[in-house]
Amino acid sequence: MKKNAVWIIAILAVSIIAIFYIWSSHNRYYIINSSKGQAYEVDRKTGKTWVLTGGRKVEQKTPVYSDLQEKAFPYDQKSKVTGNAGLSGFGSFSGRIYNGSGWTVTRVVVNVKALEEDGSERWNRDFSANIKISPLKTEYFSVTVTGDHGNPNAKWYIKEIYGYNK
Repeated sequence: MKKNAVWIIAILAVSIIAIFYIWSSHNRYYIINSSKGQAYEVDRKTGKTWVLTGGRKVEQKTPVYSDLQEKAFPYDQKSKVTGNAGLSGFGSFSGRIYNGSGWTVTRVVVNVKALEEDGSERWNRDFSANIKISPLKTEYFSVTVTGDHGNPNAKWYIKEIYGYNK
């Protein structure tokens, strides 16, 4: 009785491994489209990429798909990005951002709340700024705003940070 159970378990284990191997070999490649309508085939295991043109596959020297795609920063890295900024009074909100994380920043979303002289809120908006900041570096950023009426009073914070980890 025990020998039969051992054989059944061994056959099941080998079957599961064989099914996984067959499934992974059939799902090894996937197709992606570029914004220009070009199709690419990508090997999930090696990262090799081919351009699909008509009935031909042309291998690409540099893969189109990479791990350097822009992603939202993880919370522990996001807390390491700080800055100083303010309304210029001339239609812009600008300042400097320090990237104390191990990631490269490619874009920040800042929330700006413009204040009246009495401290009441004039407006509250989100602005996105494309910026490249390497780890442990500081860079200048600026976004165009309207409705500041020469009043430099504002509160702000970094709402979202996007980039990649090498």
